[in-house]
Amino acid sequence: MIWPILALFLPCLMVIIFTQIAQNKWIGLLVSSIIIGVSVYKGFFNDEVIILLDVVSLVIGFYIVDSLEIDKIESR
Repeated sequence: MIWPILALFLPCLMVIIFTQIAQNKWIGLLVSSIIIGVSVYKGFFNDEVIILLDVVSLVIGFYIVDSLEIDKIESR
């Protein structure tokens, strides 16, 4: 029960955090996708529903970054 909930929230948070670190929304999405892709390739996710939820969460995270313009925020 915990895996679908984590699959909905963690990739979205990863996109937001990596975008804030890199100051580029495409780099944040790319790094998050690579991390999830490697974990799927290594066999950590056997269920297709979890992979689908990861992809949906990545898209939602990218939408949040794009709509709030997080990549444009100046860090102090």
